[in-house]
Amino acid sequence: MAKSNKPPSVRLGRVVGRCFQLRYTDPETQKEIRISTKTHNEAEAMEQKADLEAKLRLGIEAKPKRRAVGGANMPWQDFRDAYTRIHVSTLKDPQAVEYRLDVIERILSPRNLGDVANAEALHDLQSRLLAGEAPSRGRKAGPVAPRSPHSVRTTMAVVLAALNWAAGLGWIEAVPRIKRLKTSKLKAMKGRPLTASEFAAMLRATRGVVGVEAARSWRLLLRGLWESGLRLGELLAVHWSDPRYIVPTFGEGLPTLAIPATRQKNATEESIPLLPGFERLLLRTPAGRRRGFAFNPQGIRTDGRKPRQGRPSAKWASKIVTRIGKASGVIVSPATPGKPAKHASSHDLRRSLADRLIAAGVLERDVAAIMRHANVATTRRFYAPENTQRTAEAIRQRLATAKGT
Repeated sequence: MAKSNKPPSVRLGRVVGRCFQLRYTDPETQKEIRISTKTHNEAEAMEQKADLEAKLRLGIEAKPKRRAVGGANMPWQDFRDAYTRIHVSTLKDPQAVEYRLDVIERILSPRNLGDVANAEALHDLQSRLLAGEAPSRGRKAGPVAPRSPHSVRTTMAVVLAALNWAAGLGWIEAVPRIKRLKTSKLKAMKGRPLTASEFAAMLRATRGVVGVEAARSWRLLLRGLWESGLRLGELLAVHWSDPRYIVPTFGEGLPTLAIPATRQKNATEESIPLLPGFERLLLRTPAGRRRGFAFNPQGIRTDGRKPRQGRPSAKWASKIVTRIGKASGVIVSPATPGKPAKHASSHDLRRSLADRLIAAGVLERDVAAIMRHANVATTRRFYAPENTQRTAEAIRQRLATAKGT
């Protein structure tokens, strides 16, 4: 093939949570060259793109600097790039890991791996996290609220996991030992189950949040969460026929939901009963239209621009459901000093299903099977407040009956 004298075209690319990259195809090797801009600012990245295009037009070779081989002196940015590419990208929720690593970077501003891989830095990080330092980007200015010990432990677990990975490759000698925070066992839920009237309020508030055209599809999504007990990401993965997704099965015997291992938190293939209310909701779709995904909430825009194209991600859909919860006025956790009230979310609708099953007298082990909790204690722990009230009421009724005899 004749070599082209035309300079290669430069593209601007970005991996979620990482700096912008300049990308072009080397005309000699036909391999893609990627150069980090070292910035999250798109305007700055575009300036670098223009500079690179000018160099390529002049025939100046522009390739990424050779990365330092691992070690404590390895540039932190190189370590993060390697960690993201090789390990984080294989995790089930890479964005959550990247978000916490971003917070860590904003606090420590590490230049190399060794700046993080020492006990003094890690203890400093832990104390500053507790103080509420480095809130997420885009957060409105205001007083900084301390983080909970549970949140800090989760973030510290992310950085220690990264250092363990580096130690496994021999890039650092050992992971520093730090004193772990003591945390109490959480018995109370972060939210609570909703009543039927509160759910109806969410349905009424939907149109005001997503608009007239999209309201029907979002109400269907809310009803799916209310009737199925599935997590939001799982509900969006309900497909009429593709076994790579969650498939409702109508055949011999009672209907079920077939859930592949890739769609499970515990990575285990499973089949659970299809609940009657969820079955009726699914069967509202005419037989001739049962193709593709069963739930397809329409794209919306609240800023006057054209709606988003394609199916929404679970993360984005979760934000919309929370907006609907806020618009409905349904508060599931009251405000506390330094913390605003929490409004109904998608997970509160999952809780609601479990609560209704328990109230109907369904055995805890069967509720646990529907919720796919590995242990009945998990079901009991997160739904204990409502269950305790029912138990107290039943005891009083029995004592009153015994006293009257």
